[in-house]
This record gives sequence, C-alpha cells and structure tokens, in this order.
Amino acid sequence: MKSDRNNTEMYRARLLQEFQSAPSEAWFGQEVVAAIRNCSEATIERDRWSGGGVPFVKCGRSVRYSKSSILEWLASHKPVKSTTESDAREGN
Repeated sequence: MKSDRNNTEMYRARLLQEFQSAPSEAWFGQEVVAAIRNCSEATIERDRWSGGGVPFVKCGRSVRYSKSSILEWLASHKPVKSTTESDAREGN
C-alpha cells in the first residue's frame, strides 16, 4: 500500500511540475486540475456537471482547461481556515 501512495504522490508531483513549467497558453486535462486542487478526478467531473469549478472547453469527447483559467479560478477561491468560514463565503 505504501508504494501505491508513493506512486500517486510522484504522479501528482510530475503533473504539478508539468503545469508550472508550461507556457501560459497551455491546455490541460482534468488529471492536472485534480492534482492542482488536490482532489479526485471525480470531484472535477462533478464540478463540471454542476456548472461549478474551473471553466473548460470541450472538443468532441475531450475536455481541456487553459492554464490561465486554472490560475484565475484558484485566485478567486482563497483558502479558508475553517468550515464555518467556508460556509459563510458560500452564503450557508
């Protein structure tokens, strides 16, 4: 199990490095967005289906996210210190 976790962490680190070194006009798949947000690809899909999350472009069956859209989305979603603070931002 530990080697699976190490492989996952190495894969995530590689995706993050790919994102950071890419030019600003680069496009990425949902696996990179998931690595950046530190969540599952299923979460990225759910956000896409619900109309939330990072804006994307769909060409046929392929879904792509621009680096600039990812960075803008991250900038607009500042970290919170507690779930109470998160709920207040969302109006709950």
